Amino acid sequence: MNSSKRKYAILAGLSLILMAVLAGYAYGFVYGSLVFPADSEKTRDSIQQALGTYQSGIAAWIGILILDILVAWALHLYLREVHPRLSLTTAMIRILYSAVLGLAIYHQLTVIWILDEGTANQVIQELKAFESIWSNGLILFGLHLIGLGFLAWKAEFVPKLWGGLLVFSGICYSLIHLAKAFFPEHIDQIVSIEQVLSLPMALAEIGLAIWLFWKGGRIPSHSKNLSQ
Repeated sequence: MNSSKRKYAILAGLSLILMAVLAGYAYGFVYGSLVFPADSEKTRDSIQQALGTYQSGIAAWIGILILDILVAWALHLYLREVHPRLSLTTAMIRILYSAVLGLAIYHQLTVIWILDEGTANQVIQELKAFESIWSNGLILFGLHLIGLGFLAWKAEFVPKLWGGLLVFSGICYSLIHLAKAFFPEHIDQIVSIEQVLSLPMALAEIGLAIWLFWKGGRIPSHSKNLSQ
């Protein structure tokens, strides 16, 4: 494998790892500590009191969006020899997902603009719009993972484990968020299923990221010996 393939693997792997860190901060820490869906007054007050933290969370979301596009491009270049058309389609789906994420982030920004003059109910509605749009975007993200999984499965230079995990994870993402969109009355049951599946879903991309950074695109040692 040539050096450019190794560079694409490192770029994709590092970007995915950084995205996981930013997501943990933006959603796990900032959003999780400041937003209380059942209490609009408490949510508005907590954001007002920690506005800098809330703004840093938005900055992290924007970083995630940029990295999403970078990952789509790097993975396309890394896997395009497997199936050029499917690779490009898979990348474009992730970029489309990124556009949806951008629209969702806009609603988080709107909260800052209405924080002083808007009502607590308006604040929570903007945050609910963020969650709804992002959730719908994750249906597309699931389709991206399914396409990526097929490419990884067909690639001779990627372990089939990652292909299988990516397809499984993509199916889970798409079905779970389709269920949230069409069956909101069963949200508690859907969230319970999501929590059970969260580990294999996370393992697919994080595991792939670590493999790409550590080993993706490297020339096998036996190939090096043959060329010497």
